[in-house]
Amino acid sequence: MNYEADKLKQEIENGNFFVNNGRILQMLNILAGDFKKLTEIKYVLSDLEEYEIVRSIDYLYESGYVKLRNTDNGKPTTLADAPFKYLSAKLTAEGVRVLVGKKTDDCICLLYTSPS
Repeated sequence: MNYEADKLKQEIENGNFFVNNGRILQMLNILAGDFKKLTEIKYVLSDLEEYEIVRSIDYLYESGYVKLRNTDNGKPTTLADAPFKYLSAKLTAEGVRVLVGKKTDDCICLLYTSPS
């Protein structure tokens, strides 16, 4: 590929990453309450590949927007310390602040639908 094609591909991937981050935050908000298994999120967001979910969860975790827990033992964990199938996530207060517009993050694109 040439430089322009590589640049365009990177812009598309970055745009998807920003939207995926927002979709995952919104999904965790809809499923609010207890921790939700990442495999369930993968099922609901079936248009996303597992690596896309992992990439977004990693960003959201490192930014303090989600907590991660190992479903096998119930202890806090990270993506590096547990396989995807044993991870669950929950919004933090910072994640909620992003969703309600009290905090902004250039790497999170929230898609809203207007009420009819």
